[in-house]
Amino acid sequence: MKKIILLMMVTIASIQLSRANFPIGYGRWMLIPGYNYYNAKGYWDGKGGYNAYSNGGSFSSHYFGLYGGYGLSRRWNFLFNVPFVVQFDNNTQGTAAAPKSYLASGLGDATVGLSYFFTDFDALNHVSLTGSLIVPLYANKGKPYPNIGYQSVGGEVKLSFSGSATGGFRNPYYDMEFGIRQYFNNEGPTQLFANVTGGIPIDDYYKISGTLSGVNSFSSAATTTSTSQAFYNYNKSFDYVRAAFNVGRVINENTSIWGGLYADIFGTSVGRGSGLSVSAVFKF
Repeated sequence: MKKIILLMMVTIASIQLSRANFPIGYGRWMLIPGYNYYNAKGYWDGKGGYNAYSNGGSFSSHYFGLYGGYGLSRRWNFLFNVPFVVQFDNNTQGTAAAPKSYLASGLGDATVGLSYFFTDFDALNHVSLTGSLIVPLYANKGKPYPNIGYQSVGGEVKLSFSGSATGGFRNPYYDMEFGIRQYFNNEGPTQLFANVTGGIPIDDYYKISGTLSGVNSFSSAATTTSTSQAFYNYNKSFDYVRAAFNVGRVINENTSIWGGLYADIFGTSVGRGSGLSVSAVFKF
């Protein structure tokens, strides 16, 4: 059985929506605590065929993150993210008579970076370029634990387009980003990613949105075989597409809460799962 990466995205769906890629404002802070739950009972193989885990096995992950930013000027934002991850590999290596469960937990891959906003299309639409450093805050324990990540320093660059329209149904808004992520070791991986969000305010308090995201990861590492299926970072070559639906509630001009559901809809050499996310946005 191929070793399959079960990807729990560092950026959860609701945070991706609620932070957007807008200027924070000079001298202002934005903090977004969030929680994400992910569960998979099977995986896509290298040809995109779906396979259930043996013995009724599953993989689940709990993600607690704090994303934040500070407006250094009208054009520059300082950004950071610190995650804590708890991952369970349930009965994927055991037998029906003697099931096994393994757990790994700890701080994940922290990111810190700067975002620069170019000349606006207009007052409501923005183009930005963000560069971030990825710093692992953990030490993988290896077999038989589900490793937290690649345990490698990396970098990320992304180009973002964000804004809202003054016409249409209650001023719809959008947020699109396209980027590349590179882990600095002999086998990488290199990852191309894209996230596209569109949303509509229902009234003065509620907003809904949909997000389509995808990752294409490739590496020089050879594909290996094993009886295990659910270790996080064994397979560095994979791809997937994920869809999410989110609802937001505005408390006041500086506070909002978000909740969402998401599901993996296509992939190769990756787990197929679904989950939920909740987050809050505080600006001050």
